[in-house]
Amino acid sequence: MDVTAWIAAELDDTVGRLTAQVFDVVPAERLHERPGGGNSILWGAFHTARHADLATAALSGADTVLAGAIGATFDERATDAGGGVDEAEQPWSAALDPGSVRRYLDAVLTTARTTVAGLGAAGLEQVPATAEALRRAGVPADRFDWLYRMWSDRPAAFLVRWPIIGHLANHTGEMIATRNRMGLSPF
Repeated sequence: MDVTAWIAAELDDTVGRLTAQVFDVVPAERLHERPGGGNSILWGAFHTARHADLATAALSGADTVLAGAIGATFDERATDAGGGVDEAEQPWSAALDPGSVRRYLDAVLTTARTTVAGLGAAGLEQVPATAEALRRAGVPADRFDWLYRMWSDRPAAFLVRWPIIGHLANHTGEMIATRNRMGLSPF
């Protein structure tokens, strides 16, 4: 089996779990809720989309999805100075529109899948210009120095394994736990 086909299938599985176990169960008007504290599902979706978007842009050398027309649907705090990169939900997230976040997440994951599937085994070993991609996306190095350190000088396989698939899988679990605290577990 081709390794990139296997990786694309893993991403498909994670996206399917997020869709079926979170977005198909939790009504859009409840995605802002934060039962028991922690992050809302809406923040988790925006945050994971932002990280996957940045990683995909580093892999492809293209602009982020957020830099395109979809970015205009968000408050400037969501698109400027590393908006959405923070792990903890930000006060401005109350202005996030569930429909816009879902469109953004879907567009990012579609772009990520296409990018990952096209890498090939040799492409996974290449070291993308990640710091350049983060700067191009407006992520301030002084505020997010930890991100620059974590992602820079790493092979493409790392960006696929962590910010695109692993980070999404971890936050999907968090969103499922939030769904359960909302009393919406289907089990």
